[in-house]
Amino acid sequence: MVVNAAATETMTDHGAFCLREDTGTSSLEQTARSVAEVLCHHGIAHLIVGGLALQEHGYYRTTTDVDVVVGDVFEAVDVLTADLSGPFRPITGRQDGVRDRRNDAVVDVLPGGQVVKAGCKVPFPMPTEVTDRPKVVGLPDLISLKLDSWANSPTNRLKDKADVVELIKARTLPRDFAVLPQVRLHYEETWDALKAEV
Repeated sequence: MVVNAAATETMTDHGAFCLREDTGTSSLEQTARSVAEVLCHHGIAHLIVGGLALQEHGYYRTTTDVDVVVGDVFEAVDVLTADLSGPFRPITGRQDGVRDRRNDAVVDVLPGGQVVKAGCKVPFPMPTEVTDRPKVVGLPDLISLKLDSWANSPTNRLKDKADVVELIKARTLPRDFAVLPQVRLHYEETWDALKAEV
């Protein structure tokens, strides 16, 4: 594992910053930064996924939590909550999340290299870089995760497909964008349908 306390800042998208400021959710960035710092202090690699990752990749929609992928969920939860005077506390009845005492934000801790729901085909990527700055998942992985989540629960997870549509539009992504093979057909169908409506 690479330890890099001075990694390039990843939460720097100006539009994402403005969205968080305008919607009163800027404290989520503080939460993500604190998660990265605590995990780095304990040598744990991480990746930010979910709504914050969408914002940083150019689709500016609101979110109310922080989704972080780690190698070992239980270890990460333990280190995040070990300091009783620190920012994070356990969530009663949950072993895969913590709450930020400062703003009440929930941090969902997700397992790298695994899927969370039976039927899904795209595992969360395994984080490899230990950094004290929030490390956002790459766009191909983010889109692949979103499409897989939607394909497994097309009604319940319709927002995930909408997220992909908005990313395609916001980033002007090509039809041959490098999504994972498990969701390639879903991506191409989505891309084709979007272009047919233009």
